[in-house]
Amino acid sequence: MNSLVILNLGKGNCYDGLPHITARLVRQHEAASQMQYTGSLPSVPEIPKLYNHWQQLYKALHKALRKRLSTRSSIEFDDTVPTNVSEEEFRYLGEQLQKHINKWLNSSGFRTIDQQLRTQLDPKETIRFIIETEDPFLQKLPWHLWCFFEHYQKAEIAISAKNYQQVPAVPNSRVSRQMRILVVLGHSDGIDVQLDRGLLEDSAAETLVLNEPRRSVLEKHLRDKVGWDIFFFAGHSTSQAIDTMGEVRDQLSLNSCENLSISEVKYAFKDAIDKGLKLAIFNSCDGLGLARQLVDLNLPQLIAMREPVLDQVAHAFLKHFLQDFARGGPFYASVRYARERLQGMETDYPGASWLPIIYQNPTEGSFVWRTLQPPIPVAPQRRISDRKITAVNLRNLLLPVMLAMVLMVTGLRSLGWLQSAELGSYDALVRSRPVGADISEIDDRLLVVEITAEDTDKYTYPIHDDRLAEALTKLRQHDPVAIGVDLHRYQANGEGREQLLQQFEEFPDLITVCSFGFGDRELLSHPPEFSLEQAQNQVGFSDLETDALFQPGKSVVRRQLLSYDVNLAEESSDCVTSYSFGLNLALRYLLTHGVQPLRANGSNWLLGDVEFKRLSAQTGAYQALDGQINQMLLNYRFRPKPAIRASLEDVLAEKVADNEIRDRIVLIGVVDPFGGDLRHTPFGELPGVWIHTHAVSNILSAVLDQRSLLWVLPQWGRFQWGDLLWLWLWAGVGGLLVWWVKSLPLLALSLLVACWGLRQLCLFILIQGGWVPLIPALLALVGTAVILLARKHGFLPLESLSEQLNIKRHR
Repeated sequence: MNSLVILNLGKGNCYDGLPHITARLVRQHEAASQMQYTGSLPSVPEIPKLYNHWQQLYKALHKALRKRLSTRSSIEFDDTVPTNVSEEEFRYLGEQLQKHINKWLNSSGFRTIDQQLRTQLDPKETIRFIIETEDPFLQKLPWHLWCFFEHYQKAEIAISAKNYQQVPAVPNSRVSRQMRILVVLGHSDGIDVQLDRGLLEDSAAETLVLNEPRRSVLEKHLRDKVGWDIFFFAGHSTSQAIDTMGEVRDQLSLNSCENLSISEVKYAFKDAIDKGLKLAIFNSCDGLGLARQLVDLNLPQLIAMREPVLDQVAHAFLKHFLQDFARGGPFYASVRYARERLQGMETDYPGASWLPIIYQNPTEGSFVWRTLQPPIPVAPQRRISDRKITAVNLRNLLLPVMLAMVLMVTGLRSLGWLQSAELGSYDALVRSRPVGADISEIDDRLLVVEITAEDTDKYTYPIHDDRLAEALTKLRQHDPVAIGVDLHRYQANGEGREQLLQQFEEFPDLITVCSFGFGDRELLSHPPEFSLEQAQNQVGFSDLETDALFQPGKSVVRRQLLSYDVNLAEESSDCVTSYSFGLNLALRYLLTHGVQPLRANGSNWLLGDVEFKRLSAQTGAYQALDGQINQMLLNYRFRPKPAIRASLEDVLAEKVADNEIRDRIVLIGVVDPFGGDLRHTPFGELPGVWIHTHAVSNILSAVLDQRSLLWVLPQWGRFQWGDLLWLWLWAGVGGLLVWWVKSLPLLALSLLVACWGLRQLCLFILIQGGWVPLIPALLALVGTAVILLARKHGFLPLESLSEQLNIKRHR
């Protein structure tokens, strides 16, 4: 499902505040079902100051970069701009701007809008997010830095004016034709526009290229009778040119002699829009002013650059955008895909991913790339007599087809092409396990203290040190085995820092977290006041392994880290502990139950009689894991929140019963979405503290309850021979069904039953702790059956080995 969010900022600006904001949510194909929310934003004069400073540094850095790259350049900076600016200062300023924007959008007047949108929107759906404002600075603000878009990976931001109207509908004859692109390559002194030309000409569209055209030629082709779908411009442009009357004009440099503004060709553009022009792309410098003029003509969509752009960045954006959009990707998702790919260039080209921006007419739907498919030729029907094959021939084909199918599926799997589908099916099986099949749904050895949205509204966020110290004092009165605080406390928060540190000194089984990430120390490290002994013994790393590399777009946590050798880190970190947060807590509980301390068995850990085997590079569906990390599969319990729960307010009010705390492990963490600690799991999004709870429970259940750790079929090193035999088995099932079952309807029913039986068997084995291939086995079963069935009815010109030998004998 696709959704449209229109955020109208009303009147106001960053200096005076925005007192009247409305957010309208529209579901696609549900025009009658609309929701609207209201809010406000306070004044933030520091944000324009930060952005203006960022803009100055951007121009200075890129001026210096231009001089290093070439004496000829695609950007024209003021020669008075200083160049003695460090990239570290530029990046720091960008981080500060991002923090201020998110703090502003987390203000109380706007929080209702944010919460309502998060409640109604699905992170998996495509979302068009349009901001309506007439304020030039608010249009230029990098809204993509809002943390909202980190949680909604298929959402992208666009800007719209407050006044707009719908463009007349285009005749069907034009909608059904091939995509047409008008490419204008303007004055190109110092610019390599030919690369843009090649990218567009290679796309599946009819392309007309105008190289440094005169104004009359441009107008003529804009008024083309057939009409255009996309207008593309590459060349020199600016939104700050001054005309002879002293007025600021938005100019395109068509050739060495002619510069013009959009207003000078607005009637030609209006004609093109009426004939079906859906998108304009200005892959050139400083295009916001150009965009505003075209938006006034009610152009459906436009892509421009916020600031001056180098050739390399402009080419990369166009390349990535066309790659995704021309293959059928949604327009907004394609722009986000291309914009985020620019981040990988920011080592050499700082600020690249901030540049692209969409302007949108809200009355227009999402633009879709049209691809005309050639007619599929119809194969002549063969006579029934030509389709006959004997049972003997089919039997001779059975083993070769099975072998070919198993090898093909294994090859696809080893290349990683099945990882995403396999991991998705694994999640479905995890959710399908019957509650209590091998263990209770609640682990009563654990208590989770949730810092809820109500808590953060009442006590502020982050929770102040004195409030946290008070909660720890009240919990310790009931003698828990250990307390885990899943909160990064490098920096003091409010009053009470000394009281909080005193809790750690008095209670050695109080554990907090650090992370091996290499970003902001204020977010990632333990309190700097800790001694070395405390840093090693009262801290566990909170890093969670996700599957973003194996399942693009789905950063799901399916694996559990146990320990990590800090010497393996590529960069130094203040996090010096070797054990994970979950393992640190579990060890303290197990020690009270007489379990021997953690000890090594080669590269694996032993607790009691249970060996926690490290995952190899190829494990189950995974084909390229990091074999140096001590990790295992996380065997989730049967419900997303498998422990006793209490809120921070309940603890402070002493409403939690003594028997729910005494002799238990207590975990404290933020569940308020504004805490930004949500992670994807097979159950959907869960706060990090609940994933750590599953990790602790997994260790305790394996050692104390003899619950099986998740295992896969046997293998020799990287050779998954157990999985290979499993595929061979199910390829045989598919082949034998085709051989034995003569009736086609009965065969179809038999194959459906076999597929359902395979799924149920995989589910049963998972309940016992085993993860066996489902998707590869389905492919082997169905693929073998389809090939043999096609041969059985004469659609495939396969010959058995015995047939070929008989032909040779007769010769």
